[in-house]
Amino acid sequence: MVFWIGILVGGTFAWLAIKLRFYQTWALVFNIIISIYLAVYLRPVIVNIPAVGDTPYSNALTMAAVALASFLILHGISYTFLTGQFNVSFPKVFDTLGTGLLGFLAGFLVWSFLSLLIYITPASQNTFVKEIGFTDQFQQTSVSYISRFCNLVNAIVSSQDNEYSAEQTISKLLKGPELKARKKTPEKPKPVEPAKPSDAETSITEQEQLGPPPEPNEDI
Repeated sequence: MVFWIGILVGGTFAWLAIKLRFYQTWALVFNIIISIYLAVYLRPVIVNIPAVGDTPYSNALTMAAVALASFLILHGISYTFLTGQFNVSFPKVFDTLGTGLLGFLAGFLVWSFLSLLIYITPASQNTFVKEIGFTDQFQQTSVSYISRFCNLVNAIVSSQDNEYSAEQTISKLLKGPELKARKKTPEKPKPVEPAKPSDAETSITEQEQLGPPPEPNEDI
């Protein structure tokens, strides 16, 4: 179900992209990719600020705030200096098919990012959330899809000495809810087996039940 929702979101973005045309869509997709990249890589820095606090949902809220703020800033800059000033025309076939494909990829990227925000919260361990489709298989799909775009940006803006890929950064986020769920789940106590009496204790017990031994007859 979750996968098909992603397809539906991608189709909606494709329909909107065709209306915007390729030039405006390209700027929109670029802003989305950079916003998600900043949300993934700036999260460790912002979370460590004391004012942010440490709650089960702090990572998700921080990433959502960074992504939204970054997108609004980038979209305002691109509209002021690029898309709002002039337009670039392309062939009609390319402006329709190419724009639709670009919009679909952008829509599925947005849905994958929203799914990631759910996965890094304790709500991902809920039975109902898993039943509607937030399984490990879709988690791998969304993480792999986001990592491709983040690694692409990382290869351009980051130094070659950077050892942390997007997969490693996101994996650290996903381990948090799993560890907390394990801590909340109490371990079942092992059944205590009754201690078996030793041979000496058994002989003493039997002797007590039978009574004291008969005294020897002195007349014999």
